[in-house]
Amino acid sequence: MEEVFMVPSITCSVCSSRISSELGRLEGVTGVDIDLKTQSVKVSYDPGMRRPEDFRKKIAELGYEVME
Repeated sequence: MEEVFMVPSITCSVCSSRISSELGRLEGVTGVDIDLKTQSVKVSYDPGMRRPEDFRKKIAELGYEVME
């Protein structure tokens, strides 16, 4: 399953790397793709292990706002 989140505060490759690394460490995540141009984060995951709320929470914990 895939979920896309809009994160307008992603402005550079350091932000992108940080978010990608932290989300990628979560059990059940199979991929993370971040597009700086569109400020979007696409997470591929096993829906039996994770929910979209898990990713919103982790991104917020890292200091980035997720648009609803």
